[in-house]
Amino acid sequence: MCDPAPGRGRAAIADPAPVALRLLWHSVHVDADAEVLDALLPLLPQATHPMPALATMHYTARRSGDGADGEGWDVGEEGDHLARVSDARAASDAIYVRMHRRAFELASRRGWSRVHAATVDLDGSRVLLVGPAGVGKTTLALRLLYDGADVQGDESVLLRADGTSLAVPRAFHVKAGTDAFVPELRELGELPRVEDVTVVDPHLARAPWVLTDAAIDHVVLLARGDAGQATNEPVVEPVSRAAVLEALVQEAFPLTESKAVLVRTLAGAIGGAQGHTATGGDPAATVSALRAVLR
Repeated sequence: MCDPAPGRGRAAIADPAPVALRLLWHSVHVDADAEVLDALLPLLPQATHPMPALATMHYTARRSGDGADGEGWDVGEEGDHLARVSDARAASDAIYVRMHRRAFELASRRGWSRVHAATVDLDGSRVLLVGPAGVGKTTLALRLLYDGADVQGDESVLLRADGTSLAVPRAFHVKAGTDAFVPELRELGELPRVEDVTVVDPHLARAPWVLTDAAIDHVVLLARGDAGQATNEPVVEPVSRAAVLEALVQEAFPLTESKAVLVRTLAGAIGGAQGHTATGGDPAATVSALRAVLR
């Protein structure tokens, strides 16, 4: 299994061994130079999956010499050439994007649809937190995590027409200022960064990560409050199933499924769920308000 701990330098992995991990229904193997692993591993937290692997993926990334196009990295997939890139970060990105696309395509062909949402098991209920990018899903998910909830994932979830949900494991991508609402993050020390976000491996803030597939009990549509919302009391109110379905469709990432199949899948997935909106309030107050309404 790979070691996702930050701060891995080239000297620490002078001759790195291939790493292995799970990504949904795939077993993934990566055999790469140290620089590529340093960039890739913090993005790939280890999670225990509830289902066996059905397929494998194998990637390589090796520095190539001073050819006509200069020094770079050659990225391979299943023994075939996938890409030639200029630096280790680009090689890491090529592997990361490709493995996730393949994993999501297999999930889509098996009847799952992917939605941009956090997945939380809160006081015995499975809750989806849905909202556009920047609305605060990750900050709220981290606050819930430190307040004792089982946060299954903060970025996307797979849904099936029989009502089953399964979070996609991903390290939390934390924006600057989040520690004002989740001060526990300051105790983690220096963490890896990708562009303008800090990467937080959930292992640093929780027990081993065990994914579970479960029916959805509640869907919470997150919305920004008015200016100065951090000082406002959050408002949690019921919302219609039609509004929930519309929000899920807007936040979906269809791959192989048609629009009609997507809508049918999402409608089935929320068939037994209650819908709510949550507006305004800082994350701690929102956690309290959610607990009061959802229990």
